[in-house]
Amino acid sequence: MKDIGLRKLTFNIGATFFRQIIAALLNLMTVVFIARVYGPEGNGAFAIALLLPSLLVSFLNLGVASANVYYLGSQQLTVRQCISANLRIFAVLSLLGLVVGSFMIYRKNEALFPGIDPFILWLALAVFPIALLNSYLLSVFQGLQRFGPYNLLGIIQPAVLLFLVGGLIVSGNRFISLLMAAQVVSQVVVLIFTAFWLGPLVEKRVTDDLPGSVIRKTIRYGWKAHLSNILAFVNYKADVFLANFFLGPGAVGIYVIAVALAEKLWLISQAVSTVLLPKLTELSSNEDRRIKLTPFITRWVLLATLTGAIGVAILADWLIRTFFGADYVKALIPLWVLLPGIVMTSASRILANDIAARGRPELNMYTSIFVVIINIIGNLLLIPPYGLFGAALATTLAYTVNLMLRLMIYGRFSGNRWFDSIIIKPADILYIRNGIRGL
Repeated sequence: MKDIGLRKLTFNIGATFFRQIIAALLNLMTVVFIARVYGPEGNGAFAIALLLPSLLVSFLNLGVASANVYYLGSQQLTVRQCISANLRIFAVLSLLGLVVGSFMIYRKNEALFPGIDPFILWLALAVFPIALLNSYLLSVFQGLQRFGPYNLLGIIQPAVLLFLVGGLIVSGNRFISLLMAAQVVSQVVVLIFTAFWLGPLVEKRVTDDLPGSVIRKTIRYGWKAHLSNILAFVNYKADVFLANFFLGPGAVGIYVIAVALAEKLWLISQAVSTVLLPKLTELSSNEDRRIKLTPFITRWVLLATLTGAIGVAILADWLIRTFFGADYVKALIPLWVLLPGIVMTSASRILANDIAARGRPELNMYTSIFVVIINIIGNLLLIPPYGLFGAALATTLAYTVNLMLRLMIYGRFSGNRWFDSIIIKPADILYIRNGIRGL
């Protein structure tokens, strides 16, 4: 156990996973309330409107958060240097995003968001700059491996949102615009807490600590991760966009329920990735430990996600009928079809972290380009004849190709065989048993 530092890593993963479970439950309660009270049309409109700030954050963040984790984890930059650079980059990108978003709403509303009230989209646009800044500042805690405040901040936003949505429902308000206003307020609350907890971590100014090289260094690493993240966003959301284009908001309101349930299985790999990326960056000078740690974590994440997927598949009909109602029973088939792809992505995400920790995020980008092309073509071909089933099938096929490519790239770096990362070994059982005894 000690040779790969698994004990501390396991504790941090456990704490992060527990936080994500709480956040997921809070989010699920919010989704259930909105789905039941506002119906498929209202739920679909809210989900589609939220794609606007998600789109802008994904396309305009320049990978600054990833750069923060890399440079803080490898101790190449200080907290003050990172934050100073982040704020200057944010000032430019937030203004650019607001201009682009305003153009999309004012000139391209019907083409990009058919059937959505423009006022709701303007409120959604207000989420963008706050969410962008939150993503930058939150990554500082991750890069420093300070998962206490990092995990608390991850709970605050969904908790505040659930409280506000509950208040709207109890008071009898049924306006989608007020739901979006609640989203804005929840992001503001997170920003306030983030600034409060981040303050003590900023070092005292000793010299002029913002040379142009810091911004250039941040952008030089960040843009590579950024393009990969853009493509990942497109990959994750292409089915929703195209389902809305071909089938309308009502169908999307059903499909996003399948997506929401399936993607909850990513909580495992997301928790692991959050903790693993700065750890792998820290191990840049210890390749022996790194080539043992990554495949070990990958195959256990894959097994855990597969086990969860089987459970969701068995309980899917009951979950949908119980929490969302009979109106959403059509989400059952898309959910079943999405599950294999969700399992594949859990493993590919861990391998992508190892590749990024080696300072080569552009390789994840190249993989994503190919996968996005497959996903979009698959959706264009399969949604018109097969509806939501086609959207789910195209997505799962793309996610499977993603894992295959990541296994090939990781094998070239590490020298590990492809099946080392996906097949449990007898020695793994001993590691886990000793770890449990140690804890």
